Amino acid sequence: MSKHSKLRRDAKRKKAKKTNTNITPKKSYAASMPVMAQFNNPFSGLSDEQRKEALTIMGDKSKEDVIESLEFLEEMLRKYDAITLIANIAFYGLTIGVSNSGVLSKESASGVEQAHVELLQAILLKIPESEVGLYPVTPDVIQAVIDKLQIVSQAFALSRMSESWIEFSDSESAINVIQEKLRSHTQMVRNWGFYSQVKTVCKEIYSNFDGLLSAKLGFTASDVIITFEALTNIMEDNLSQRFNVLKELKKTKKPFDLLLKYHQLIGQGQLEAEECARQIDISRMSTQTVFLMCMSHFDLRMADYYLIDFDKVSEATGLEPSIIKEIANLFSYSFGDLTNKESRFFFLDNPVWHKPIIVSNCKYYCILPQLFFSFALDTLDEIIEKYDKQALHKRRALYLENKIESIVKTRFPMSKVVSGVKWNHGDAQYETDLIAFIDSYAIIIEAKSHKISKPALRGAPDRIRRHLQEVLIDPSIQSYRLEQKLNEIRDANLRDDLVENLPININDIKKVLRVSVSLEDFATLQSNLRLFKTTGWLPDEFVACPSMNIADFETLFDLLEHPVQIVHYLLRRTELEGNYKFVGDELDFLGLYLSTFLNVGDAESEIFITDMSEPIDLYYMSKEKGIDVEKPKPKTSRLFRDIFHTLEQRATPRWSEIGCILNRFSPDDQIKMAKHIKDLSKIVQRNWRNEDHKNSLIYSPPDSSEYALAVVLFKNENSEKRYDFIDNASLMGLEPDHVKYCLVIAVNIDQEDHPYRFIGLMEKKTSEVQSLEEVANVS
Repeated sequence: MSKHSKLRRDAKRKKAKKTNTNITPKKSYAASMPVMAQFNNPFSGLSDEQRKEALTIMGDKSKEDVIESLEFLEEMLRKYDAITLIANIAFYGLTIGVSNSGVLSKESASGVEQAHVELLQAILLKIPESEVGLYPVTPDVIQAVIDKLQIVSQAFALSRMSESWIEFSDSESAINVIQEKLRSHTQMVRNWGFYSQVKTVCKEIYSNFDGLLSAKLGFTASDVIITFEALTNIMEDNLSQRFNVLKELKKTKKPFDLLLKYHQLIGQGQLEAEECARQIDISRMSTQTVFLMCMSHFDLRMADYYLIDFDKVSEATGLEPSIIKEIANLFSYSFGDLTNKESRFFFLDNPVWHKPIIVSNCKYYCILPQLFFSFALDTLDEIIEKYDKQALHKRRALYLENKIESIVKTRFPMSKVVSGVKWNHGDAQYETDLIAFIDSYAIIIEAKSHKISKPALRGAPDRIRRHLQEVLIDPSIQSYRLEQKLNEIRDANLRDDLVENLPININDIKKVLRVSVSLEDFATLQSNLRLFKTTGWLPDEFVACPSMNIADFETLFDLLEHPVQIVHYLLRRTELEGNYKFVGDELDFLGLYLSTFLNVGDAESEIFITDMSEPIDLYYMSKEKGIDVEKPKPKTSRLFRDIFHTLEQRATPRWSEIGCILNRFSPDDQIKMAKHIKDLSKIVQRNWRNEDHKNSLIYSPPDSSEYALAVVLFKNENSEKRYDFIDNASLMGLEPDHVKYCLVIAVNIDQEDHPYRFIGLMEKKTSEVQSLEEVANVS
């Protein structure tokens, strides 16, 4: 069969494959609304014996699928041009659309994940070079491999199903769920921060060891980081150029003109184009069919886009080509290097995670340069620990504390942050990493730089429990003791050395919040502590607090522009922690906050918030591409935004508390309240002369809240009565037994340039409602 006949055949198959299409651009990223859905238990209504049988059948079938799929994938790599095959799957599976309006999707529509390409690459490296396939890769081969990769990934997750699960106690079931979540995360999830965050963290930690590695290896940690950064940028540029070439080719109107342009593109000319046209009978073909035929043929050159050009990388980094080659050698495998490795282990412990470069016939290919950054902390730690493990651990701890302090001061420049605070509890002395004092809030921050071990990420229960203790339990218990101590000193007016080390008056602290920040991600378990409730691993004295990794902590402080919203977010996360079972990560919580302020009602079952982070993800991904898009923001009414802004500008005492009370109303409720106020102002304008005219709105909270809100409206003509109006509204707001505070906002409807003329937080001092204390006000 001639090569041109083969091209025509491939063009027909190509029609079934997803190609680049015109995409409608998005102008901004709005906050997503959560969708509540109920999932039926597929095993409901079955007896224990029936459930055991079903689990056994599913587990056995999945094990068979894993074995068959891995054999199929290796067979395909032994038959077809393997690097070209993997390159095509990476291109069509992992690239996403970017327009002038920003990144359009977090993921490709193909269903291919980075983990799929990693698995395929590891299987390839088991095969000796002489046994690697040579047949040209066709679209049907690509699709068959993609389908099998998806099957094997799901089958591996289900292959651990066993009838023994039915016999598990509650604690054993809870531990099993955690193990499976860790394994699933390890198998498929790669991002622990946005790309720019990961690069920054790596540079800031490991540049400290440049001198050490230069002496030992001949190049530095910074050299390694900028090399993979350059490889990523060059790969993206190469693929963008490919797309633009094909885009221009597609503009050609006539079939033969398009065929001629394609032949010129690949270094051939008129004669070759005419010969091809005769063999494929171009007169019977549409322009679209000819384009797909050419595109399919062009895919055979896909590996070239991932070939490392050492001179180009040298130009981008300023490093000598010889240095770059040494780095490439350290981070590469050749065909056959993984011959003795079991393919079934690649799902949870893949060697290519730490060496993503392939060497073939003295050529270096990096199909997944971004893979280095996915595992950079672990990879660079392993290299440096060989030479100075103790210094590395000290550096990680110091870096994390300094990074947290820098993030807090960037958003709260007037805040007071103290580190290394020593205090006593009984006969023991403790040291707290950081305390940030923001208005009337003290935020205790525990920084944990511990490594999360590979066995833990593969589900080893003893390691999971150890890291839970180190990263989540111990810091939470310690911070809770300090919270209790601060409250005790303030409430009982005690003398304590701790007070001398604080930069504020202890009586100014009205609320203590706690948060734990880790350097590494614990497979999002830090955001789902309720999962541990029935494991038996949580001690009685454990009181959960929000826990997140440093990248998510930084995103929180960057995304929310109103400082009061950051404080409120931590407050609501604290209140929700341990009371609800969420499925999602910290950025999903942030996405939920944008649309609801974390008002989730009285839900009792699991709350699935996965993908709530999508607007946030798209915003930061677009920003990293240099595209200016609108930042996702909470759907706050203009009135509430103006109140927040005024509070912050004036630094009203306890402004953060007042703002948090206002944010207890969901965005939708805030918008409704603003409308109610607008409607009431029209009534006041007409009826203010009447002695008993309605001029206030009282919002009583549910039983779970101790805060009420009262809004009072007045005019210039009756402004002398405003304090009478305020007192009456306060009494009504504080009347319910469960209400302890009433926030009163008084608005002069004749002065539209002021969001309020008075704001006061009234507290019920005794059991008598009439006894009030105005603790914060601005007139």
